[in-house]
Amino acid sequence: MVRRLLVTLALLASAVPLLGCAEDGPDAIGPTAGALSSPTGPVTTTGPAAEPAASCAAASRSADGLPEVQGVADTGNSFWGLLFPRGGPSLRSGVEEKIVWRMTGSGTFSIRATGPGGTTIEPVWGPIGHGGSSWTRPGDEWGTGWNFPVAGCWTVRASRSGGATGVLTLKIS
Repeated sequence: MVRRLLVTLALLASAVPLLGCAEDGPDAIGPTAGALSSPTGPVTTTGPAAEPAASCAAASRSADGLPEVQGVADTGNSFWGLLFPRGGPSLRSGVEEKIVWRMTGSGTFSIRATGPGGTTIEPVWGPIGHGGSSWTRPGDEWGTGWNFPVAGCWTVRASRSGGATGVLTLKIS
């Protein structure tokens, strides 16, 4: 009985990184040692524990017809991304893409993305707070620009200085 419980717990623990939740929490967004500069924005290489989700969530359509993705946030909060893909229906690597975020909670907003091979990037511009919007998701709103260096699934982690955290995955073509 105890052995079966231990095996079950071990299997669940090994599945958590595949769900993209391996590094959730307020410290997951803080400054990262070893940041590098590149044409795609600041880049940090981390170990295998930072691997993103094994599969990317499909974007749905907002009321305005743009693709949007709902993230997973800590209790009582929400996290959303509104995508503005250039030249097609999906976000692409190697080009600057705009993403607008909405997140509940309080305080300053921080965001970064971890992609294939554990590469971590920050926005090439932003986050820039938006005073008003027609996008009707809860929370405050920020615009960001990204240049994802490679295609694949990217895990985006956001936090607010008041303690709210959120995570979601994006498919980059």
